[in-house]
Amino acid sequence: MNTTGTITNFAPTATGEGSVTIGGDRYWVETSGESYALTNPDPQTLRFELQPGDHAWFDSSGSVDRSQIDGSAGGKIPVGTPTNINYQFMLEPNGPNGSFTNTASWFVTGEMQSTAYGASPPFAIELHGDHLAVVARYVLPGGNPSNGSSDLKMLTLWTDPNPIQTGQYHNIQIQTNVSNNSSGYLQVSVDGTQVVNYQGPLGYGAPTYWMYGLYRSPTSETVEANFRNLTLTTGSAATAPDPTTPTTPTTPTTPPNLAPTVTQASASPGTGIADNGDTITMTLGFSEAVTVTGTPTLALNNGDTATYVGGSGTSSLTFKTTVAPTDKDTSAVAITGVNLPSGASIKDLSGLAANLSGAVKTFTGLQIDATPTSPTTPTSPTTPTTPTTPTTPTSSVTRPVLTVADNTLSVRGRGGTVDLGTNVTTTDPNDVVTVNITGLSRYDTITDKLDGQTFRGNNITLTAAQVASGLELHSYYRRGGHPEATLTLTANAKDPVTGAVTSAAPQTITVTDTRSATTTPTTSLQTPTVTDTPSATTTPTTSPQTPTVTNPPASTSTGSGLLGRDSARQQVDPVTGTAAPTAPQPVTVTDRLATAAGAGFLANQGFTLLQQQMEPATSTLATTTPQATVTDSQVATGTTTSSVASQSFALLNQYLAGNLGRADSGQIVAAVSQPAGLGQEAILARPQH
Repeated sequence: MNTTGTITNFAPTATGEGSVTIGGDRYWVETSGESYALTNPDPQTLRFELQPGDHAWFDSSGSVDRSQIDGSAGGKIPVGTPTNINYQFMLEPNGPNGSFTNTASWFVTGEMQSTAYGASPPFAIELHGDHLAVVARYVLPGGNPSNGSSDLKMLTLWTDPNPIQTGQYHNIQIQTNVSNNSSGYLQVSVDGTQVVNYQGPLGYGAPTYWMYGLYRSPTSETVEANFRNLTLTTGSAATAPDPTTPTTPTTPTTPPNLAPTVTQASASPGTGIADNGDTITMTLGFSEAVTVTGTPTLALNNGDTATYVGGSGTSSLTFKTTVAPTDKDTSAVAITGVNLPSGASIKDLSGLAANLSGAVKTFTGLQIDATPTSPTTPTSPTTPTTPTTPTTPTSSVTRPVLTVADNTLSVRGRGGTVDLGTNVTTTDPNDVVTVNITGLSRYDTITDKLDGQTFRGNNITLTAAQVASGLELHSYYRRGGHPEATLTLTANAKDPVTGAVTSAAPQTITVTDTRSATTTPTTSLQTPTVTDTPSATTTPTTSPQTPTVTNPPASTSTGSGLLGRDSARQQVDPVTGTAAPTAPQPVTVTDRLATAAGAGFLANQGFTLLQQQMEPATSTLATTTPQATVTDSQVATGTTTSSVASQSFALLNQYLAGNLGRADSGQIVAAVSQPAGLGQEAILARPQH
């Protein structure tokens, strides 16, 4: 192998795989696939970032955190091959005041890995807390290299007594021969000082390969590190020390002074329309800290410039521009270059001028509307007429930006909720911004998280603060099917001085109720018929939809009561009180010898109709009228029973006709609860539940 330090191909994938080519050697990528896990700030540098829970595709979930490159792709190093490795390593601070925190039980930053299955690295550059350390392992020929084996020997060859310095590169120089006999050796120098000079068995008698990056036991800290200028040579190209005499380590190569580069360019606001007088802040991120002298500017495609305002001594510089009437309107603001007037410069801490080519960027979606409202030109006076005073220009109003996270939402009925995922912003804090929503279903409401206010109706308007707090849609849909409602949202901004209004383009959200049909199926309107054969016929007071009642003998009172309850539930819509769309039926009550059980049936039917009227259901009346027949053979007591039944029907019809929504069902119970005979005592005096 002959890794030469320059990254010639950088191709990680979104799955955490892919490869990186350094010089002529290929290295596999082993990361979580997150965009931050492995980046390439410049041709000599790889930046690794490890957050809690980041692991490669082949790791058991939660077992380790990993972001590494693996040199096995370029081939394995045979046993007994002299190898030289050199690179620079810098930890970024992850604590206050430039400090570094590491609570992992083990943390590897570079390792010579073995092909022996299940074995730990023959040697590794580790972090013990915030101290660098060098650890080696071996088994003698024929030994078992598995972790936990009694044959495995582990040696901590060096631990730095001082905490590692963050924010600066440390030069790591390694000379080794991985052989598990007397020819093995390992020499390590850090920042030009030899810290390890080991001679003896090393490894497990199996080929090896180099890996570096961040690899640890699970813990809670985020760690970022930069590795650059990796060189790796083997065989005759590597210098082998005298196995009997400790050697002076090769003087580490002074890392080249690389120019700082622009790694990121951003704008705030990043989208929307900047009008005349609005300010845009732009930021350039660099690969390292830079110092600024003079006043650099950014050239913009609208004919203006953004002027440097701060950030010297850090890796982030800030520039600002204010839209002026002389600027050109543009649909996408862009930085076209960096200007360094006489005496201005951007350099790293060593004085090397920054490479500014990465500052060029277009901000799609950020527009400039610099055209001001022209004042009325004064009328040329006719002597001695005084000229007309020019009309004061109107104040501008900034178009708000309305965002919708998802234009298609689903929500379960009967109290389900869903976040609308909307937000509205503006670059002018003086404008009064509102959002109008139309199309809300009658069975839906919207609640804001600012003050818990609930909104209903087809046309509602909310403030920007209410929208920004988060909006939840609540569904109270109780029927079957999957109805859709399309909400149309329009953001409006009003200038508080002139009253001028501008609106963002309307956006829509389609809301689908996903609840399966669970409502009581619509049933046909039942007209119970009770036949009483022995005696006379009486006709009670009539009202719309009065059933025909006949009482034949040969049934039990219990059966009559149940049928009456079911029929009553099918007669009235408990929400609208609307009768089924069938023609009114004539009322004929035949009571030749009405029985107490017949009266009980009528009372039960009346009470159940009233009770059903008060229940919060949503079913509608059927449009057909199949006939139900109820027979009851118990002996009545005459006109008293007929009177009780008639009175209960009269009270029920009075309630249905008025549909007052507050009738007392106890009226009917009271009317029929005075037993007048043996039959009544059996039916009417019995508790109705």
